[in-house]
Amino acid sequence: MRMNNLDMMKNARRYAQEYALNTSTGVKQLLRDQHRISARRGRGDMSASDILIDLNTAIQIAGLTNRQREAVAWIYENDATQQAAAEMMGIRKDSVKDLVAAGVERITAIFVQWNYAHVIVEYEGEEHS
Repeated sequence: MRMNNLDMMKNARRYAQEYALNTSTGVKQLLRDQHRISARRGRGDMSASDILIDLNTAIQIAGLTNRQREAVAWIYENDATQQAAAEMMGIRKDSVKDLVAAGVERITAIFVQWNYAHVIVEYEGEEHS
């Protein structure tokens, strides 16, 4: 009798994450997960490429100030804490929080202008929140 190597748990390890890009919360989640989405792009996921291109375009068009762009980059691209970003930028932690919030609002406004309600990314592995 021949045995098949069937992964019975494969579908259990798959899940989809929806990003509501017409809300600042959804944009923050997308910014937070851009590294994971980028990894999917590296495996040939063209939808992941499209999402990242749209995110970067929205950031460019949003007209963030240099400080907003820097704060967003420290928090979301470099995974720094607000305290670490504040130290690197030479400002208070509350200022980083305000800069990030204002930057995310501007990015969200671009997605709203584009009528870009949401995107869904499918992941394999453990779900996160």
